[in-house]
Amino acid sequence: MVEIKGFEDLGVNECVDATSKLYNEIAVQAQQLVDESYQAVGKKPAFPIDINLIAHHLGIGIQRENLNPGGTTTFNKKLAVTTATDEAVSIVVDSSVSYKTRRYAVANGVGRYLLSVSKSMLKYAYAIPLIPQSLEEIAADSIAVFLLLPVTLFKEEFLRYLNECRECPLDVDVWLTHLSDISQITPFNLAIGYQQMKQVLCYQRQMEFAKYGYDITKMPADPYDKIFS
Repeated sequence: MVEIKGFEDLGVNECVDATSKLYNEIAVQAQQLVDESYQAVGKKPAFPIDINLIAHHLGIGIQRENLNPGGTTTFNKKLAVTTATDEAVSIVVDSSVSYKTRRYAVANGVGRYLLSVSKSMLKYAYAIPLIPQSLEEIAADSIAVFLLLPVTLFKEEFLRYLNECRECPLDVDVWLTHLSDISQITPFNLAIGYQQMKQVLCYQRQMEFAKYGYDITKMPADPYDKIFS
């Protein structure tokens, strides 16, 4: 057998642990923002998350315009433009794209604003599907995912789906199609976020184990135990 030790030297497990901790912090803050936004209008969060409600809670105006007049000569299509000044914050969304895409474009704009809320000036254009040139766009994507897919709602929906599912083993493609439809997130963007969601839930599970000295016999019953392998 050929010995390959390079991967062990990369400290992959430690890096995954660090990124999972960060995603968890993003997810927790996103959940708080969703809850606060809905509570402000006397509603309870439910799928699909009303991203415009969250934007308005933050004082962000939403407009729809044709951002690609006459088509485009590039592979990327401009989906939204987020602008922030001392006077106002706005997200202009392309009116020609699908409902799911518009929702995610707004969520990405909210994420970008939250990453730059202390700056006096911001102007940012969001476009897909090519690889972004800025890591800030990837960071904004992480916030967008957890705003549209709050951890608590995800767990509830996954558990309900498993309880009603009559097929074993689970067809992951069918489940993800269902999740895309009920959350109204495009498959492209859901693919980005699902891995992050797995990291967060696994991280939370491990932190819960740690509280009880990794002794499963001391763990209280978890109503969501079924969603974990």
